[in-house]
Amino acid sequence: MNVLIAMDSFKGALSSERAGKALERGILRTSGHQTTVCSVADGGEGSVHALAACVKGEYRTWQCRDAFHQRITVRTLLFEEEESLCCAVEAADIFGLHNCEVSSATAATASTYGLGELLNQLHGHAIHKVLLFLGGTITTDGGLGVLQGLGIRLYDQMGNVLPDDCNPLFAFDHWDEEAFHTVRKKLGDMKLLIGCDVCAPLYGKEGCVLTYSAQKGANAMQMHKLEQQLHLLEQRSARNLMQEGCGAGGGCAAGLHILGAELTFGYELINRYVRLEQRLHTADLVITGEGQMNHQTLQGKLPIRIAQAAKKEGIPVLAVCGQREVDCAALTAYFQGIFTIQQGIYPLHEALAHTEEYLEETGYQLMRLITMAAGISHTVLKNQKVTIAEELCRKGKTI
Repeated sequence: MNVLIAMDSFKGALSSERAGKALERGILRTSGHQTTVCSVADGGEGSVHALAACVKGEYRTWQCRDAFHQRITVRTLLFEEEESLCCAVEAADIFGLHNCEVSSATAATASTYGLGELLNQLHGHAIHKVLLFLGGTITTDGGLGVLQGLGIRLYDQMGNVLPDDCNPLFAFDHWDEEAFHTVRKKLGDMKLLIGCDVCAPLYGKEGCVLTYSAQKGANAMQMHKLEQQLHLLEQRSARNLMQEGCGAGGGCAAGLHILGAELTFGYELINRYVRLEQRLHTADLVITGEGQMNHQTLQGKLPIRIAQAAKKEGIPVLAVCGQREVDCAALTAYFQGIFTIQQGIYPLHEALAHTEEYLEETGYQLMRLITMAAGISHTVLKNQKVTIAEELCRKGKTI
């Protein structure tokens, strides 16, 4: 059996590649199987690393602010494409959630300002194209911090200039139109491709505030205010910000779109280089997954993208995760089975520390189960003509 392993990273524990390799070790403890591990991402943590496995490039560091206005060093990937210099950036390296403890103070303070600073530097170094992966962020500022970092003054209702050391969305009323158009024209020299990790619109029930801001520390009053302000942001921009992806990165995608950036999904952007579909041609089974699978997974997260691609090729897909939302029945429509890797009840820090070995054991047990379900020993004859996947389909068995 040819098994394609395309895992997302397990946040706080393993990269996509390490998660895939751990699962592969377990699978190869059984005999007769061939495996391919593909580093993938959906715009969140590990996206630049996954891209680096597909292109020839080099890392370059820059200085900018983080979400809380401290100076940090950010690593990006520089590579050439059609004789033009490109740069891949992970927004989470600047203002990522990173398992931080959050509160209402976090929501009031966190800003995307540093990204604006970085874009200014990239423009000054004749970067032709920027691939910005926008996921795993701690901010909910509608991308207004980016505008400030690019040198655009923002104002409140009284005409006061907003400070650049807090979340500007709370008090925002309008921006300096002349500066806005100057910056937008300048950025026109540099193609901005935004890889969104979710298909959320800017506001509303599925938008960045009502769906994601609570996990970033926003309380009920803050959520109400932020939701109102996102409506205002759309009005000021005179653009439709309810298209899919505008809510990514706490609405940062919307702010970048206002500046002329092209929005796409992180998986699709990386897949231009990974070319997963070509690898699917030789696969009998696909295994994907991520740390948590829940209702947010349905917003276009990596496992769903992988499952959709595999379905087009008629290939069964299994999902493996650290934790699964029990009442999310909609997930089952995409996979032949969803399996958690936990071996017992442990504190989170302990479970994270053992993620690698749990993935390996899960891979081993899954392959034993699959081969037995097909009615054959898990020691498969090398010259067997009927694959396990075909046998399962013939018998009408599901896992």
